[in-house]
Amino acid sequence: MKLRFEVNQAEAFRLGIDVPKSIVTIEVNPAEISQEQRNLIADRLDGIDVCQLAGVLDGISRDKDGKPFRIMAKLPTFESLMEAIAEDEQDAEISRKKKVDEFKAKKSEKEKSEAILNRYLETPKSA
Repeated sequence: MKLRFEVNQAEAFRLGIDVPKSIVTIEVNPAEISQEQRNLIADRLDGIDVCQLAGVLDGISRDKDGKPFRIMAKLPTFESLMEAIAEDEQDAEISRKKKVDEFKAKKSEKEKSEAILNRYLETPKSA
């Protein structure tokens, strides 16, 4: 299967590797990689493009032309792609935790507001 992603040409140049194009395609046999690797890649696939997952969770998944942001690796290799995916997975996990924390905070604020509202809107009990 073909996987397309971006390569940081400046980083490759620093390492003495010539990468003539910033977008590369590599061939990967899914049967030869682990299930975990297949899952991490599959979670990020848009056609053959391997895209950022963290941006999706933060609400910025596409560029101004409507195209998804591809993963950017340091080198045009499978190993480098997997390193970039691992970094993106960490960013995605941070985004997930942030979303959960925001949800809990909103829920807590709503409960506090309702409690205050209920306290002031209760009808006085007659003796």
